[in-house]
Amino acid sequence: MSVMGQLTCSEGCLARALRAVSAALRHYTDTPVARPYYVRGCVPEPQDAAVIVALWTGPSAREKSNLFLLVPLVSGGLAVPPWGVVAGLMRLGRGTHLFGSVGRRFDGKPVLDGSALVEGGGRSCPCDGSPEPEGPLGFYFERPGEPRHYS
Repeated sequence: MSVMGQLTCSEGCLARALRAVSAALRHYTDTPVARPYYVRGCVPEPQDAAVIVALWTGPSAREKSNLFLLVPLVSGGLAVPPWGVVAGLMRLGRGTHLFGSVGRRFDGKPVLDGSALVEGGGRSCPCDGSPEPEGPLGFYFERPGEPRHYS
């Protein structure tokens, strides 16, 4: 897979975007981002300037359903802000969406193309002088209560 976009802002912008998106999505491990989906992980894919967002139907579901989306973090030369990723994922609860495969697997499941979730809309660079976000570049719950952190 080729890089989904090239940054036109600073070099550190992608790492900043990865940390900010990871921090924003971490909240949705306990609260659904879009019914019935909870976030299971936000795995950095820096070579693709993207993250794999892992979703599941929630901790009380008898038969869990997983969905893995490759979401680009560069659009129009700028890093996609965390609110853009969260807003895109929230739209999943409003209807049926068709996603094509990106030709890879994560945790044994196919990874789907989530680029349509963050297309369009005006953006400003998240490196505009705001403080560096803290925390890992990503996380993934392989088992409930056992997060794996990416730094």
